Amino acid sequence: MTVSRPQVLSAATVDALPEAPATVTTALAELEVWWSRRVDLAGLGSEWKNLATAVDAVAPQELDFGPVSSGLPHDSYALGSLYVNRLPTAERADYGKHYTPRDLADRLWRMGRNALGFGEVPRRLHGLVRDPAVGAGSLLVPVVREHLEASSEIDPEFVLASLPQFVEGLDTDPRAVYLANVVLASEMLPTLARVPESRRRPLPSLARVCNSLEEELAPALLWIMNPPYGRQKLSPKMRNRYSGSLYGQANLYALFIACALSGLGEDGAVAVLVPTSFASGSSFRKLRGQLAESAPLRSITFMKRRSGVFAGVLQETCLAVFTPKRSECVEVTRLSPEAEFVAIVPSPRTSHPWVMPRDSIDAAIAAGATQMQLNLGMAGWKASTGPLVWNRRKENLHAGSSKTRAHVVWAADIDGGRLHRDPRRDLHRYVALRDSADELTLTLSEPAILVQRTTSPEQCRRLVAVELDRRTLNRLGNRVVVENHLNVLLPTVEHPMLSRSLLARLLATRTFDRLLRCISGSVAVSAYELEALPLPSIEELEAWEHLLAEELEEAVLTAYVK
Repeated sequence: MTVSRPQVLSAATVDALPEAPATVTTALAELEVWWSRRVDLAGLGSEWKNLATAVDAVAPQELDFGPVSSGLPHDSYALGSLYVNRLPTAERADYGKHYTPRDLADRLWRMGRNALGFGEVPRRLHGLVRDPAVGAGSLLVPVVREHLEASSEIDPEFVLASLPQFVEGLDTDPRAVYLANVVLASEMLPTLARVPESRRRPLPSLARVCNSLEEELAPALLWIMNPPYGRQKLSPKMRNRYSGSLYGQANLYALFIACALSGLGEDGAVAVLVPTSFASGSSFRKLRGQLAESAPLRSITFMKRRSGVFAGVLQETCLAVFTPKRSECVEVTRLSPEAEFVAIVPSPRTSHPWVMPRDSIDAAIAAGATQMQLNLGMAGWKASTGPLVWNRRKENLHAGSSKTRAHVVWAADIDGGRLHRDPRRDLHRYVALRDSADELTLTLSEPAILVQRTTSPEQCRRLVAVELDRRTLNRLGNRVVVENHLNVLLPTVEHPMLSRSLLARLLATRTFDRLLRCISGSVAVSAYELEALPLPSIEELEAWEHLLAEELEEAVLTAYVK
């Protein structure tokens, strides 16, 4: 479970949580029934069925445990999912609460333990594993399971007593923290059963209520998390604390990664389940630079599906592991649904968008692009978003032209890589310019390259571009207005390193389409990502100027896969 967009990012978050409604109270009350079954499965006596005395954790005061229906899941993961699914829709939406599926929890732990060099057989922990946004505890379940399995030959009383030294969960939601403590305690029951009756003690709590971003935390061997996500306005104190990783508006999951970096030992690792936007988004450039410097990417697993991972969430997600130990390469895999090897690529060492293949067919292109020092922005081109937000100017859109109206270029007008007039936009083909400010801010009167900002999943190309040359501009009235579902590429110098014509043809190649997919797994194409497209040397660019279509395709592919 993650908590996104909390209303107050401070210790007051705990007090701001809504009281548990009847549906939540009922769901949590079922813990007694669920716990009783787990006690029976472990072969313990009925005295351990009372949660109040069996687990060293205090239930939130508003909970009233009572008789409930049967049909509860036996599995720890399923119980956490049950709790989240029974939360009111409004609370789930406002706080972004989701439960990490079992397959992702297991996969992230495997990636984290591999980074720590644990090997193939179960191994006892030798340092602290911390989840700073623990929710209902799913990410710590496989951690506790392996540690207890590997400790089967050790005094069980000592194993249980020492467990809080090795596993820690933190969260601002007291109900979730209590649930996490019960879930994790249930994993300890078989170990407790091996302790002589006279020496059995209440099972230790491994989670506590805490705002991880504000508290000074001791270093941990492994930080493992599915952190909150969503933009957040920070207090001056918080912004100053995380200034080294912030660029523009803060996103919560970036803060949690930065928090982990500040409390990471030389032999440690950070394992996170996050949106892939951290690897390419403009607002994460300082975080990427910080990661590249202090804890480079070691392995990454992309989720093949953007939907279905979390209820109501549509975005590309990945599991990523970072370590302070220098590694020259990154292992790239994807889940679909089983883990599939994709490639081994150079570890990114820059704050620019990282080039990571999502498919094995792009591995060579990604590896070649990573070695290139030049990008489109450096080569003298700047991308910006089309200025016309049509639904803010509805009253100014018309079907017919006039002296005070300018031709509107819509994203649908460049489908197929050529500029045409989509008939579905003809009722809004012209926009009335109200004053000189409109003329200055809305119109484009010089040749440019137009690139669709978003594509549909069924389109065969992600990168759809067209050249808007002088002849076309003249035909359209010497000026146009570009709507905001298009990016506009314009030169920043009189003589850029590659001409407008060559750039348009490069963007139309199959190699550049695959290259963009290695930078962004989203159907959106941002201006920032366009400017970051890696380019070969100036000499190679000059040699491409007069190549014909297929000759250019071959030359570009050769440059990126050599």
